[in-house]
Amino acid sequence: KRFHEYDWYVFNSHWNYEKFRYMFGIPEDKCTVIKNGIDHFPQRKIYKKDDPIKIIHHCTPWRGLNVLLLAMQLINNPNITLDVYSSCKVYGSEFSENNEKEYGPLYDQAKNLKNVNYIGYKPYEYIRDHITDYDLFVYPSIFEETFCCSALEALAAGMHVITTNFGALPETCSEWPVYINYTTNLELLAQSFAHAIEASTKYLHEPKMQTYLEEQQKFYKKFYSWQRKGSEWENFLAGAIHAKR
Repeated sequence: KRFHEYDWYVFNSHWNYEKFRYMFGIPEDKCTVIKNGIDHFPQRKIYKKDDPIKIIHHCTPWRGLNVLLLAMQLINNPNITLDVYSSCKVYGSEFSENNEKEYGPLYDQAKNLKNVNYIGYKPYEYIRDHITDYDLFVYPSIFEETFCCSALEALAAGMHVITTNFGALPETCSEWPVYINYTTNLELLAQSFAHAIEASTKYLHEPKMQTYLEEQQKFYKKFYSWQRKGSEWENFLAGAIHAKR
């Protein structure tokens, strides 16, 4: 009965919708899915053989930073480095003041690893403008995303993505990334990510991989631009208004 308080329920992924439908019996005729979009499709960075491989991680710390830092400890290739922008400040100063201390030891670990640079919080505009400084977006997510804008932005920039198949990530990322099977065994998860990161050095420079990433960027520009998503919203709202009348 409570689900009839609203005329429509809009979900940002089919995964998210399916969870509500399955768990709560939400009325299907009042539901629709409109995914998130993006308007930033920068000129893609071209990786060349034996260039340094730079990894970016700017998600909040509880989403798998611990796994990624363990993976970096298992990597011996000096050509691979990670820049960490992870912080609670993305949710505002009050949230940061109440939660940042919990992750202090994790930040300290990042600062002390030779192949990791802990940079800390930077505003969205900075990340957007510098995302093409990097070659890999590595996201060992242990958090069930209902969608992942960070992954979307990396994919739309033509970056190679390595992530887990957890939550809505396979839907957001489609067939483009290297997927690591999610497991609650975090040591095993870190080992798998370390292997995948090191393996990328053997193929990232190949012409067919560069073509692959170019096609990836085209895919997200075609299906996830805000022009496309705006049309979906306009069509939905016009139908919703018509049905209400």
